[in-house]
Amino acid sequence: MTKPQAQAAMLLVHRLITRHGLTTEEAVTAVMQRHRGVEGPHTHLVTAEAQAVVKDTAAAFRAVVEALRPAAEAAAAAMRSFLEAVRAAPHPGGRSRDRPAWQSPYGPAQRRR
Repeated sequence: MTKPQAQAAMLLVHRLITRHGLTTEEAVTAVMQRHRGVEGPHTHLVTAEAQAVVKDTAAAFRAVVEALRPAAEAAAAAMRSFLEAVRAAPHPGGRSRDRPAWQSPYGPAQRRR
């Protein structure tokens, strides 16, 4: 069991104890049975609690997304107006150069003694 899986298992154990009145041993056994895929007397509660955790977490994410929606729409509008301004700006004509692009305008480097 990985560390995130162990943390999720501990969360489920805590929820089974506080919400369903299971003892610590019953809750740990139910979570481990569910983890192994074995059916037990309380494994249906583990599934229900896991679904409730996912549902609560998804609701919290939806709330964050809705809170950030105005800022994202404003940023998109600002980007659109910036791109329109860039497209509408006059482009500088091709300037004639008296040297290649790689050559320094200051001449060759000075030699050090």
